[in-house]
Amino acid sequence: MGYFEADAEDMLEVYLLETRQLTGQLSAVLLEAEKKNAFAEEDIHSIFRIMHTIKSSSAMMGLQELSSMAHKLEDLFAYYRETYGKIEKAEPELYDLLFAASDYIEAELDRMPREGYVPCSAAEIEARTDAYLDRASRREPDGAEEAGDSQDTGPVVIPEALNGKEGTVVRIVFENGCRMENIRAFMLVRQIGSLCSCVETWPGDLEKSVEGSSYISENGVFIRFESEHKQEVLESLQKGLFVAECSILADSRPPAPEEPAVQEKHKPEEKGNTAESREAEFFNVRSDRLDRLQNLSGELMLHMLTLDTELEKYGLDDIKEGTAHQISRLISEMERTVMEMRLVPVNKIVPRLRRILRDICRDQKKEADLIIHCEDLEADKSVVEYASEALIHIIRNAVDHGIETPQEREAAGKSRKGRVVFSAESTAGELRLSLSDDGTGIDEKRIRERARERGLFTRPEEEYDSQEIQELILCPGFTTNEQVTEYSGRGVGLDVVKTILEGVGGNLYIHSRPGEGTTFTIVVPLSLATMECIRFKVGNYRFSMPARHVFRFMDWEKSRDSRETINGKDYILFEDRMIPFIDLRRFYHLDGETPENAIVVYMKGNEKEGCILVDSMYEQKRIVVKQLPPLFGLDFRKKTGISGCSIMGNGKICAALDTDILISRYEREDRNGSLYWQRTSLHSGKK
Repeated sequence: MGYFEADAEDMLEVYLLETRQLTGQLSAVLLEAEKKNAFAEEDIHSIFRIMHTIKSSSAMMGLQELSSMAHKLEDLFAYYRETYGKIEKAEPELYDLLFAASDYIEAELDRMPREGYVPCSAAEIEARTDAYLDRASRREPDGAEEAGDSQDTGPVVIPEALNGKEGTVVRIVFENGCRMENIRAFMLVRQIGSLCSCVETWPGDLEKSVEGSSYISENGVFIRFESEHKQEVLESLQKGLFVAECSILADSRPPAPEEPAVQEKHKPEEKGNTAESREAEFFNVRSDRLDRLQNLSGELMLHMLTLDTELEKYGLDDIKEGTAHQISRLISEMERTVMEMRLVPVNKIVPRLRRILRDICRDQKKEADLIIHCEDLEADKSVVEYASEALIHIIRNAVDHGIETPQEREAAGKSRKGRVVFSAESTAGELRLSLSDDGTGIDEKRIRERARERGLFTRPEEEYDSQEIQELILCPGFTTNEQVTEYSGRGVGLDVVKTILEGVGGNLYIHSRPGEGTTFTIVVPLSLATMECIRFKVGNYRFSMPARHVFRFMDWEKSRDSRETINGKDYILFEDRMIPFIDLRRFYHLDGETPENAIVVYMKGNEKEGCILVDSMYEQKRIVVKQLPPLFGLDFRKKTGISGCSIMGNGKICAALDTDILISRYEREDRNGSLYWQRTSLHSGKK
């Protein structure tokens, strides 16, 4: 049996979701407050509310350690709220305390779903909170104590939503420690429902609101009802389980005329319908269910392609153009809808980047601002998660290796505070994320030294250009740091980023200038599900390429005079420049001769441009591109330029080409360097 009781186990998923949202809000408030070195009145109210909600919901789940810690911080900000209203110059110790609490909560949330979960102690954070509150209270301003003593809670006030209406208003207070007050209040309302013509509560949405539970534990639940059996209703409420108090706050009879009474009876019902319509607009869905729906959508598309092929094979054009076409259209619409359901804002990455920048700068006594240039972009949830993981490694590298100390920056004629700029944009179905710093740039001399030590050069060192030297930092285990720190020196960093991105069909690009800084650019598809592609035929094989990378088709025979061989590599004159020319049949060692009507395809990726020679263009359509299975290994993509595959209507495999990697492979290795692909099952994917 796990740590949580049965009723709490059922609510764990909702608790984790809502508490993560609260910690995200907390982090955003803290980072903004630290930036201006002050807590505004609204900041204090926000942190108080966040801790109050976490305290109550954690107690409801039986998480006493977490609840107790949140209660201590709630007390601290209750003190500031009541005594000062705002904090003009906050001590660094306060920020450290709150960030430590946030880290503790997030660590616990990560551990809770795991088998054998047992809460970690929060005693250290509680002790720090007590000590800080003790010191803060000794600096209490004159008259604060008298002002506090003179406060009077006064009579209980009926919430505005229930005040002034016909019927009876009661306040129910539950016994201390009963837990799940919102659920108990919901059961009470259900219990009296058959005796009343209308029932309204404050807070509303009792069954689902965790914040409502915290409100009820502090203030009770307010119930307004209309009934011809008022006494029975009151007795039923008073006898409710764990009810400590049931007090009548207002009692008025409806006016004599029937029509207003009937109209009044329907008013709450109208409100209820409005609430239901709002609830229908937004609700939480488990991400694994969306993943499943997306996979099913992709499978439907594959089977539709197979059906099209079969209908064409047997000459059933009427069915293909009629019913099958309609089904295909509906499947496409369903696919678009599923993709839209998975979209999340790209700027959700920003708070984590701010926090990491803040922590590293404090630890290394550096100063830097994070500048955001991020449009209101949305991308697939999985894409944003992968990109976020990659950017975390990059920003650590940028601050640790790139940004100098204030003294070093001043000596170099720079401002004391460094700049890290995060920008995001979408172009032609791709998400482009850049992280730039104005630090020292990449030390190519040091990279060359470490590359020699590790034997990373695969050809004469003098043949490596600046870009290739910089890209050596992407090799597994590569580091220029002599000492291991919390953030670097272990050789685990940018190679992880590259692996993450290649796993989802993305790429990482580096541009650096000594003394001026470095820019890392991540390019990933906006969706991992489907992609608009152009399919080509070479002999008995099929290849595909993102349609956004294909710009022009040229006649093979007419382009002969524009081609020449330079240092054993084929190039073609395109407009006013020579660009790589790749004969896919020769590059992959495929059988057959190039037909006279072959096509030259001009393609341009994110960094590279070139031309490929194919027998013919097969089709253009949106297809399901599958990532290569792990058994192929990362070397396969690097050595072949093939990043994935799709299944055609006849069940055969179509290899998906990565434009930049294909051209880079051709430029850096011999043109017959892709025998590697012949040893794989993809090579058997001919028609």
